[in-house]
Amino acid sequence: MRLFAFAACLFLTPAASAQTAPDVRTAPEEIQAAWRVETSRTSSIDILNDQTRVARYGRDWASWVTQSDAQMWLDMSQGALFARAADQDTVVRTSLYAEARRHLDIYVALSEGGRRDVISFGNAGTFDRVWLEAATGVASQTGTLAVTDTPTGFIALYNDQVVFSADYGAEGSRCDVPAIGPEHASSALAWLPYVAPIHPDILARLSEDARFPCAFSFVVYSPDSPAGRLERWTRTSEADAPEPVMPPMPQDSVQVYAGADRLRAVLTAATDTLDGVYGAGPDTAEFFEESQRLQEEGDFAGALLVQIQETHHFGPCPEASIGSARLTCAYASALALAGRQDEAFQALAAGLDALKRNNPALAVERFAPFVDREGHAGAAARLLTANALIAWGRVGLQARPDLDPAQLLAEALIMDPFAPDAYWHLGQRYLAAGAPGPAWSLFDLGRQLPRPIQASPLAEADTLENRMSDLAPYWLPHVETAR
Repeated sequence: MRLFAFAACLFLTPAASAQTAPDVRTAPEEIQAAWRVETSRTSSIDILNDQTRVARYGRDWASWVTQSDAQMWLDMSQGALFARAADQDTVVRTSLYAEARRHLDIYVALSEGGRRDVISFGNAGTFDRVWLEAATGVASQTGTLAVTDTPTGFIALYNDQVVFSADYGAEGSRCDVPAIGPEHASSALAWLPYVAPIHPDILARLSEDARFPCAFSFVVYSPDSPAGRLERWTRTSEADAPEPVMPPMPQDSVQVYAGADRLRAVLTAATDTLDGVYGAGPDTAEFFEESQRLQEEGDFAGALLVQIQETHHFGPCPEASIGSARLTCAYASALALAGRQDEAFQALAAGLDALKRNNPALAVERFAPFVDREGHAGAAARLLTANALIAWGRVGLQARPDLDPAQLLAEALIMDPFAPDAYWHLGQRYLAAGAPGPAWSLFDLGRQLPRPIQASPLAEADTLENRMSDLAPYWLPHVETAR
């Protein structure tokens, strides 16, 4: 299955600088919708819960309040989800790619990449995979549900049971308020997975209509509702909405990136860099001058580390570096000749050679003595050591408990926040740890640096996002316009 095939490819605070939340759209660009939500058991018509939920839809955004009173704003133009907890001023920005990855990871883990037909939830029992697909908005294949048109819209069936119905308003409709028109239908569809567990087959069918239903209902089987429940959502008059009417995200809100609770110093360094606090960052000539100065002082290992850090900024050395702007690359052979009798230089060079020969254990041994250095040399040593440790795997982490790759990568980024490579490698570490929110914060910040990202491993973030757009499209509405 396409999802399982990609699963292997996937696994290859608040202290960040304050930013202004997205601009508030004017009233003609938005509408408010009040939804009456009735919940009952699938085996009974008795209403167990009856409440009103309110949402606002702009032309490229949607906002709503969760049942825990957190305010949410889905901004499709920025490819981001903003969240402000009740009684908080801080707004947390999370990439929609992070949301897609989080749901995809859950689906892959619980369904073994879409291979399991039945999912076990311990004491809660077992459930057909279709209900996991509805909960995560991800499916390994299409056509699981049978979709049939009706006079007022359409229904979807699973095992001959109606599990979803859509009502666009027509003769026989239960709507008193019209369906949502084409100007705001895409925003309402983007909002839907965030408030209801809707199967991707249904989302696909909804996307085919220029309008969004004025009423819909769906069945849920989950650990919280093992016997099943039915939810009916019906658009009602705005006069029925609770007060106060919810506005879009306030313009003066303090915004931080997801992961600020874990990456306080890192995200502060990154956002300060983008805000120009540290200027434009060193160019290739400045790296060369620093490397030459260290060589003249007899610090040949430091000179080599600075050369390596230059590649973490500007990419691998070109094959024909003589005459190019990459001066440290052009003089690499001269440095190797000058440092051939220097013990520290030779130890560092042996570590680089060990990496080429796929011997990360030896590489860590050679690199580790340099991780206490400062500046560009220290940043390079930390990146080299961390990546060698990661390549060594679990055995290496057990063998060197004194070295934490995530900590080393964070220190490298703080010491030199202009190097795109640090953002990619640290982001990958968080992604592997099941924390896509911080990972994409790093990817997004790194791609805003004044550096040639195409020559950096960080360019792989674009490839990863393209794959995610295929696998979890309904978490990525209009994502091509983001950033």
